[in-house]
Amino acid sequence: MVLLPKQEAWDKSLYKTKNPICPHLVFECCNRIFKRKEHGCLSANNKPKAVEVVLKFAKLHDDFDFHDEAQIRSYFDDILFLDFMKYASRCQPLLPETITGLIDAYNATPENFGVPSDEVIHEVIRLVDNQMEIDSRVEVPFAEIDQNSNSTAERSSPSWVSN
Repeated sequence: MVLLPKQEAWDKSLYKTKNPICPHLVFECCNRIFKRKEHGCLSANNKPKAVEVVLKFAKLHDDFDFHDEAQIRSYFDDILFLDFMKYASRCQPLLPETITGLIDAYNATPENFGVPSDEVIHEVIRLVDNQMEIDSRVEVPFAEIDQNSNSTAERSSPSWVSN
């Protein structure tokens, strides 16, 4: 059995390599780590290392597609998608600058577990810190703002996954 994270809708063609990890998940991983004051592995005490690990984690999924059932079933008998990010409970969508910057950071991360440049790592820290600061000032989840408008991001799940 494989547990896969539900991914947000985004333009996958913006990544240089096929990869199922959306920039929203990259942000949420960094966000959760940055909120940890102390932790045995990764915390806000070493943001550069946290960003390096998250970007390497994303690159680990190169050439895989969570929407390709045949590919997944060639490795696993059962598939379960989980909403780890709880993106719908966010107070507002990620800034376009955050999404674009995280896509650029993914594209600048070397293959084969290469370390991203200091410039890339520090830009991700800046983007995540900025998004976290903006998020801290908003109180109402964007999914509740106007359920009749297009204010929420469309969710994308494979056709073979029941929502």
